[in-house]
Amino acid sequence: MKMSCRAVLLVILCFALFNACSKKESFTPPFDRAAVAEKEQTVGARKSIGGQAVKDEVQERRLIKTGTVNFRTDSVAATGRQVREMLKTHNGYVAQEDEHGYGGSKSFTIIARIPAASFDRFVEELEKAVGSFDARSIGVQDVTAEFVDTEARLKSKKEVEKNYLDILSRAKTIEETLAVQKLLGEVRGEIESVEGRLKLLQDQTAYSSLTISFYERSVTGFSFLGDVKDAFKAGWTGFLHVLVGIAYAWVFVLIGAIVIVYRKVRRKKG
Repeated sequence: MKMSCRAVLLVILCFALFNACSKKESFTPPFDRAAVAEKEQTVGARKSIGGQAVKDEVQERRLIKTGTVNFRTDSVAATGRQVREMLKTHNGYVAQEDEHGYGGSKSFTIIARIPAASFDRFVEELEKAVGSFDARSIGVQDVTAEFVDTEARLKSKKEVEKNYLDILSRAKTIEETLAVQKLLGEVRGEIESVEGRLKLLQDQTAYSSLTISFYERSVTGFSFLGDVKDAFKAGWTGFLHVLVGIAYAWVFVLIGAIVIVYRKVRRKKG
């Protein structure tokens, strides 16, 4: 009888312990909860990059288009003005200009930023305006996946920042406050970095870059009078150079004159 009572009590005790364990809530430290939340949000966002949610969000591809064209022109100055006027028409702008002159030729390079929607039309109109290109190169880079991933990372980082702010508001000691503030500083630095990358992608996809290089080569023909005139100028310049050389050698001329005079005097005495 005593054994059966003990067995019943043992079963009741095990059942009570099991029931208490099943009702016990799991505890996660505040910092761990924020880290777990960041991981879950980041993984979820990256998984959605190839999913239907992203397809619905991204209405068009994010493309970075760049190009270079090169051609000859009769007047570098006139062509430069024409290119600037065309850019104004297409709401573009000049990002950089470089001018070079060497020998009998001049060259000019304009780096233009053009709205992506007007890029192809601008290149076609430019080719018609100048006649033809000596060379043309157009490249396209698809950054849609990177753009969406960067947006998702930014959203995730801001959610983590929100969690840390919530934890900071409930911090009870100076140590906890300092620890959370340190984590907040780190995540805000990451947010600024991601925001900078996103702004760069937005700018590169909104405006395409086109490097426009054109050159002017002067053509000179034979001219008798002009060549005779140039010959006289060159001869006179050469004569002046000789005089300058003699002027530099005045010491040697003086020494030679002294030697000659000295010899003549000795001959007369002898």
